Amino acid sequence: MHLIDTTTLTLQSFMRPVDKLPSYAILSHTWYQSPGDEVTFQDFTSLPPHELEQKRGYAKINQTCQRAKKSGIKWAWVDTCCINKQSSAELTEALNTMWAWYRGATVCFAFLEDLEPVPVLVSDDGGSNVGSNVSASTGSGTGSTTSSHTQAERMDRLSHDEKVRRFGACYWFTRGWTLQELIAPSKMGFYNSNWEFVGEKPALKHVLAEITQISESVLENSALLPTIPAAQRMSWASSRVTTRPEDMAYCLLGIFDVQIPLLYGEGEKAFIRLQEEIIKETNDFSLFAWKTGRGSATQHQKHWGILAPSPKEFASCRDIEVWGNPLYNAECLITSKGLRITPAPGDGLRSGSSRFKNVEGTYILDLGCYHRSQKDKAIGVFLQQHGSDLYCRVMPEFLPMWPTGPGQQPVLRKSRGFHITKTVSQVASTMLGSSHRWAFNLSQVFTAMADIKYRPQQSQFQPQESWDGERILFLSQGSRNFQCCAVFVRTRTDGLGALRISVWCQLHLVHGDEGEAQASVRIEFNGQTRGTTDADGYVKCKGKVVRDTYEGQPVFKVLVEATTSESRAVGTIMGTSVFARAKPLNNHMLARAEALMNRMAKARQIKHHEKVAAAAEGSERYFNSAPASMSSSMVGK
Repeated sequence: MHLIDTTTLTLQSFMRPVDKLPSYAILSHTWYQSPGDEVTFQDFTSLPPHELEQKRGYAKINQTCQRAKKSGIKWAWVDTCCINKQSSAELTEALNTMWAWYRGATVCFAFLEDLEPVPVLVSDDGGSNVGSNVSASTGSGTGSTTSSHTQAERMDRLSHDEKVRRFGACYWFTRGWTLQELIAPSKMGFYNSNWEFVGEKPALKHVLAEITQISESVLENSALLPTIPAAQRMSWASSRVTTRPEDMAYCLLGIFDVQIPLLYGEGEKAFIRLQEEIIKETNDFSLFAWKTGRGSATQHQKHWGILAPSPKEFASCRDIEVWGNPLYNAECLITSKGLRITPAPGDGLRSGSSRFKNVEGTYILDLGCYHRSQKDKAIGVFLQQHGSDLYCRVMPEFLPMWPTGPGQQPVLRKSRGFHITKTVSQVASTMLGSSHRWAFNLSQVFTAMADIKYRPQQSQFQPQESWDGERILFLSQGSRNFQCCAVFVRTRTDGLGALRISVWCQLHLVHGDEGEAQASVRIEFNGQTRGTTDADGYVKCKGKVVRDTYEGQPVFKVLVEATTSESRAVGTIMGTSVFARAKPLNNHMLARAEALMNRMAKARQIKHHEKVAAAAEGSERYFNSAPASMSSSMVGK
């Protein structure tokens, strides 16, 4: 770290941690529009004094050193001349430790170049009769008048609204880097365009808080930053700008207490890397509570990643709060497939359509946060599945909110781990629009079961990671040979086993050409057995698969024809048909046959439960089992 000797105005290097440095003052300011007006490290170390003094930015350095010296501080730091920006290593170190440098300074001088002095003519009651025409009456406009009041006293006599107007119009409050320069210093004084002191941060905290939306407690004590939700901290930068797009991420490193390598030239990717680094340090899901503006340039993009493109998307998060301690939220990790989330027990992805209208086919991820103005409503984001346990964000202009009372939560659909894509470009969004290509659509299967009043008590879908329950699709993307199975189970009313309908589907892409996709389907039914209290009737199923279109993409639609009868006819049992004999059976023979069938039913029920348990553990899938009885069809090219 290079520091300026406030007496000799020469640079000296210190190779020490911040807490081991001598007492120093630090300057917070905005750079001039023309880079040549500022004094660089090379200028300060090589130009003679008379040439340095001709540069416009030299006055800021000189004023900083004078005020530090008057305060008994021997050293000063100014970013324009104390960082050798030609050294990438030094620049990286400086930007990653900038927060610590401002935090460790004895005092920070904030120079507001466009804050005009308060003129003499101010009413005694603090009301403002100050206007641009009034300041002209002070003569030279330097702020020196016959009044004995200092600029700080005059500023203090202004109304709160007038202070907000004057300070809020300053360029200093629009820049990205000055955000951490405002929060970090423990002692900070503000100076107007004439370098006249106008007030300290504690005295101006009400004004600063209203302008910046930063809580007064944080302005007084930056150690409270970790208690502020990530989305709220991001919102502080939503209206700020930087000269280089990468700096919009780098200026927030101190706010989130993270470090990342500096890669100028990467553009907005720097902000993505910043969010990834934040995710490594916290489970605060409010980081995902951003939303796009309805009039944004990318408003026609349907699919989005879970990470925000820029701080601007957090403009509506100024009053975001989190429920409890984020430490106990679901685990999340950055992987090559995106953000991997392992839900906490009893939580996971919820059905969008179970709570909201016109959002069919979407899931909701609960972010565990809320707006202070709506404390009784939880906040989430809409997701859509586009692959095996793979999701992306949709409708980012909305944040679904719902009451937090009992029974108000959207229906829980999936509690297994899943991935959410980090970022989605406009080109990638178009590609994701075809992610359900050659999916199996089972909507008619549910309709057919409803028609015969077959209400399953248990449904299982394998592979689970490919089942999109909101759109009733098996997504086959990523596999040239795809197999899936839907199993619907209902316990028999006589307690002798269970009725089970299994729909098995298989896809094969010939020579890797998606235009030559083939699919087949077969239906199994473990039918009725005769029992003393049997009232389940008899069901016959047969199925076929046809080509169809779903949201503009070719899919395979599974069609099931099911019939039922309340007759006492003996059904198919495990692939073995029982036919009526030529001679009528006597009571003894009927009893023996009935006992045999009951034992077979019980054995089949035990075997079924074992398979369900094995499938739940991932050790076995239904479509690996041998079929009992089936009808099938195949669709080719």
